[in-house]
Amino acid sequence: MTQTSASPSTPSGCIRRAAAAAIAATAVLGAQAATLTGTLTASITLASSCLVVGAPGATTGINLGTLDFGNWPATFTGVMNATPSGGVSGSITQLLCSPDVTGVSLTVNGGQHAGQGGNTVGVGSRAMRGVSANGIVAYLPYEIYSDAGFLNAFPLGTAITGLAIPGTGLAVSLPLFARVNKSVSGAALPAATYTDTLLITLNY
Repeated sequence: MTQTSASPSTPSGCIRRAAAAAIAATAVLGAQAATLTGTLTASITLASSCLVVGAPGATTGINLGTLDFGNWPATFTGVMNATPSGGVSGSITQLLCSPDVTGVSLTVNGGQHAGQGGNTVGVGSRAMRGVSANGIVAYLPYEIYSDAGFLNAFPLGTAITGLAIPGTGLAVSLPLFARVNKSVSGAALPAATYTDTLLITLNY
């Protein structure tokens, strides 16, 4: 008996084509399952930094607040203390420094009326100026210190260096303390609002 080969259109030919297609599909799927791995690095560099709370990014012209000695009779005698408040930081002027900053230097200039008033009503290298309603000009001396004990006065325009800050990365009060010491009881001042403006420079 003579045997004949199945043509592509016969059932057996269809079976062979389907098997070949399945083998090819398996090969393609096996190639798609290959895996690649790699590493990706995340990085950021942070520089030592300080800012005035309430003024992030600002470096000049920052409102550090007011040294408010309060309201008193023009005949007062005694000592009044003040610290910076009411500026961009709110109630208390504060610094925020990175934890690696553990010391700063501060420079306080002489203000607008340094040396005025002499020792006629009190002591102090700086002075506030007042003008009464009838035009009398007067000066009230005051001093700026780097410590709450009022022991280390800021020289006029010369930095005090190495002022310690905690190094915690948390906000701290600006290390600046002001004092009016009106020691001459027999010298009354004219009624007025007395003011001065200081330039503060901080380096870290």
